[in-house]
Amino acid sequence: MILKNGLCALPGAKTLVRRDIRITAERIVEIAETISPHDGEELFDASGLELFPGAIDPHVHFDEPGFTHREDFHHGSMAAARGGVTTVIDMPCTSLPPVTTQANLGQKLVAMGAHSVVDYALYGGISGHTIESSLESDMEALAPDVVGFKCYFISGMDTFTAVDHYGFGRVVAKAAGLGRPVLLHAEDPGVVLPSTDAAKARAMAEHRRPRWQDYVDSRPETAETVAVASALALAHGHETSLHIVHVGTAEAAEAIAATGASCETCPHYLAFCSDDFADHGSSLKTAPPVKSRGQAERLWRLLASGAISYVTSDHAPAPESEKHTGSIWTDYGGIPGTGTLFPYLYSEGYRAGRLSLSELLRATSAGAAARFGLSARKGALAVGMDADIIMVDPKGSYDVKGSRLLSKGTLTPFEGMRLDGSIVATWLRGRVIWDGKRAGAAADAAVGITVDAGYGKFLRWGYR
Repeated sequence: MILKNGLCALPGAKTLVRRDIRITAERIVEIAETISPHDGEELFDASGLELFPGAIDPHVHFDEPGFTHREDFHHGSMAAARGGVTTVIDMPCTSLPPVTTQANLGQKLVAMGAHSVVDYALYGGISGHTIESSLESDMEALAPDVVGFKCYFISGMDTFTAVDHYGFGRVVAKAAGLGRPVLLHAEDPGVVLPSTDAAKARAMAEHRRPRWQDYVDSRPETAETVAVASALALAHGHETSLHIVHVGTAEAAEAIAATGASCETCPHYLAFCSDDFADHGSSLKTAPPVKSRGQAERLWRLLASGAISYVTSDHAPAPESEKHTGSIWTDYGGIPGTGTLFPYLYSEGYRAGRLSLSELLRATSAGAAARFGLSARKGALAVGMDADIIMVDPKGSYDVKGSRLLSKGTLTPFEGMRLDGSIVATWLRGRVIWDGKRAGAAADAAVGITVDAGYGKFLRWGYR
């Protein structure tokens, strides 16, 4: 297979360059200005299209097994493919049982079966109520099959509880010895819990229904900055093994970058601020919540500089009944994001001039590939890499509609947003998995998925 005349986003290039790409046995084997076909070799004319490496979304909650009324690997992976994501990394906490032991990992893989249409890796988890077992044996047993370990400083899950500071320091040291990063949900319970009590009491004292500002006040920006400061102190000597997820405050990102630790942000922190709850309500609710006005542009600058390593979706949808419960406190906190990750960053980052080409590639593919041991085959358009390719029509546009995301969740704060560029096709290991032309205006956008469930491959650290 030869892709002819595409405008390619090559590693190190400052601008897109017109090249031909030859694909053999799932990999890119040649990139040149002109490639002559062998007898019978198939050609694909990519004239007028921009070609990017398949996006990597290293923070998704596909909820299987245990919470599949919210999402499952089939729907989540279809949404990913629709948005140009060819590899996801699934979190260990929103599964029953959670992925805290090798036995639980085995149950998850059996339950997932052959469901995914994109490649995937998994994280192991460290729960506060089983931390001693994790440190004694479970982390070491899981390490060959996972690309990192996730834990929380504050958790609302009975099956996956928060770790205390003493335990967290031990977890980071153990993970460093195993060569795996520790991913932390960094909100400090000493800030969040009393702030939540105060916000609820204030509404009651004023004889009014809780407002969205009460939710924002219950998880203030200081909850993140205090938690990050604690995590950095506890990880002293092993900072490069620490990764902070879904950072929404510039102060936290700056502190992280100064120590050699890493962090990610999400499109909703780049696109919205707390004032936007007035228009979006529960469709914008996540934990942590979006931050104060002015934070977003600071995060964009930190992303461009590399202080923020890459962007993830924190994809965590829920049905409308759980998003609209009648109370801001019980409305589910999570949005379907994997399908809008690349389209948003392409449009509002690259096309809008906030990100250079190389910065876009780091933010959407190369950064995560390097952080999670996948860069030998993922994250770049280069010879020897998997032929994971996003084909974008730069003259097209994409109107976000939750009903067509292919996720089980349809409530998105990006509803109605018009983004520059349209994804014509997503290729995974040399095969089209999403055909935008085939989907067209069909009543069921899933007709654009061109592979069977199970095409996706389970990846481990060091995948080659």
